[in-house]
Amino acid sequence: LQALKRKPDLFLCSNLDVKAVFQCGVLSLKFPEAPTVKASCGFFTELLPRCGEIAPVGQVVHENGKVLLQAVLEGIGGQASRSLMDHFAEILFALNKHCFSYLSVW
Repeated sequence: LQALKRKPDLFLCSNLDVKAVFQCGVLSLKFPEAPTVKASCGFFTELLPRCGEIAPVGQVVHENGKVLLQAVLEGIGGQASRSLMDHFAEILFALNKHCFSYLSVW
């Protein structure tokens, strides 16, 4: 999260597997530890607004966003603590704002 905030062009690096980072974030949303889930939610709320400006991020979200949406809905549906609902809602808000055309398909 901090790397994304401070140096978003890190995601332009050819050595970075953006898909693997994305998938790790999705997996982290399902962890039982609230601080981990909160950090993962923060990661996605920072990542999703960059879909349009960073091509590798946009491509990964386009191809794998449905898995993110599924994880968020599962968390809201009862897998995650109620104290984390605002954080999951932020991801839904970011998806709606920055990836609306994909969201309606997923």
